[in-house]
Amino acid sequence: MTRNGPAARARLGRRAIGAVLAAGVAGTVYRSVCAVDRRRRVVPIRDARPGSAFPAPVTVVVPARNEAAVLDDCLHAIRNQTYGRDGGMRVVVVDDDSSDATGDIAHRHASADPRLSVVRTAGPPPGWTGKVHAMYAGVEAAGAPQPGEWLLFVDADTVLGPEALERLLATALAVDADLVSTPGGPPPGHSLSWPLLVPAAMQMLGENADPDGAGSKAFAIGHCILVRRERYAKMGGWEALAARRNEDIALATAVRDCGGTTRTVDGLDHVTTTGMDPFGQGWASFRKSFMAGTRGSVPVLLGGGLGQIALSLAAPAAVVTGALSRRRWLTAVGATGWVAQSVAHQQNADLMRSAPWLAPLAPLTGALFGGVLVDGAFRALRGTGSWKGRPDRQA
Repeated sequence: MTRNGPAARARLGRRAIGAVLAAGVAGTVYRSVCAVDRRRRVVPIRDARPGSAFPAPVTVVVPARNEAAVLDDCLHAIRNQTYGRDGGMRVVVVDDDSSDATGDIAHRHASADPRLSVVRTAGPPPGWTGKVHAMYAGVEAAGAPQPGEWLLFVDADTVLGPEALERLLATALAVDADLVSTPGGPPPGHSLSWPLLVPAAMQMLGENADPDGAGSKAFAIGHCILVRRERYAKMGGWEALAARRNEDIALATAVRDCGGTTRTVDGLDHVTTTGMDPFGQGWASFRKSFMAGTRGSVPVLLGGGLGQIALSLAAPAAVVTGALSRRRWLTAVGATGWVAQSVAHQQNADLMRSAPWLAPLAPLTGALFGGVLVDGAFRALRGTGSWKGRPDRQA
């Protein structure tokens, strides 16, 4: 019995390790299947309707804080929309207490285009976050609602293709949605944040918010959100979300909860963003988003980050462990999980136009993104999180 004791314990230990790895792979497969299903429910953007009359007025609101490097391209693109060239569109740029040339650039565009106006704020008052207050100020500056009006919120680091607004409106009308939102695609010469961070980020964001609003939260992304103004008013407007930092998902969820319909749209061939470039900015942007979504909870961020790393690496660990211990079943389980991860990565990367051919690296990119959450946990613990010169709680 004594001689057999160590061998028996070793076998028991190997079985336990195999069971843990198999459980991790099962979780990975489940997440991957859900990710593929969510990708399937993203709505393709509709074709613009050539020569169509303007069915509704649109107010475009651009919140901008220290965006001198990108604002000019953003406003040129908005002014060049096929929709609203002869009327039907107005633009409000909100200079959110910028310390660079943001205001000068905005006023130059306003001087050249009567559809565009500029309002400056002194930053958020107590109880408000900066971006939410800036968007609120933009809507208020637009004046009284117009019949059938839509609001389009566009980040200053986002560039719309000429038909983007017309196509988004056509899509919203075609699917009878009160709110549609599209991520922005990568610009030419984009950084490594796109292939290495974006696919895993989209999968994790999708696990917390649903592309057609069917889950506990409805998905939207702040790059580009189009919403009926009457539905925006019904849910209480930005005042109802004054202190929220994940304002895009909060807006979509509030619209859904007051009876509206929300849809995520694949408009990435018509919308691009530089907000993920360079790599360090992409890392910081995702860190801010997940710190906001968890309200800076250290346990949630740390647990989520470590869990993401463990689940991401479970499949290759099972493959290696199975091969070394000659347990074919464990190798097969690991290979199945690895393939499932790769398919999910490919689907998200295809949506985001971010190197879907790197799908076999899904375990590594997934683990890397876990590092974003762990970084967020440590910053939340130290109270050092910030964005555009403001603490995360005010960004």
